[in-house]
Amino acid sequence: MNTNFFHNILNFLFLFAGVLLAADLTVFGFNTETIAQISAGLLILQNTIKIVINISRDGVTGLVKEQPPVKD
Repeated sequence: MNTNFFHNILNFLFLFAGVLLAADLTVFGFNTETIAQISAGLLILQNTIKIVINISRDGVTGLVKEQPPVKD
């Protein structure tokens, strides 16, 4: 599995988690502020995981250098 595929899986899983959070969790006693904080935390977690993957794959300089074109 390449890292791009893993990024896409992360996008889908966190999107799915966000949809579940938005599906009226107030029934379970959560208020809207708590739901927003959980969603923001998941977004930060997702982006942190992606940055760590990119650093482990390309190194720190890979975050700022020009990227090669995508091959078909």
